[in-house]
Amino acid sequence: IAGDTKIQISIERNGALVFENRIAISQMKRTHTELTAYLLRELTFPNGAYLMTGTGIVPPDNFTLQSGDTIRIAIDQIGVLENQVA
Repeated sequence: IAGDTKIQISIERNGALVFENRIAISQMKRTHTELTAYLLRELTFPNGAYLMTGTGIVPPDNFTLQSGDTIRIAIDQIGVLENQVA
């Protein structure tokens, strides 16, 4: 994935946008290559593995998710993950 690839998070509450932000993956603290190297340092994964990195986007300290909120995480050229808070 190219460093200028964007990650976007949006959170909707009752149909209204309450938080949104977007960054390039190059703004993340560690590169995917570095994280993968750590993952593979001690273990092997003959069937593959998922490396969960987080997004590098954090809502303000006074923000709290609420039941019914819809969270969308979109990554250019990969797709969208959408979940609703129970």
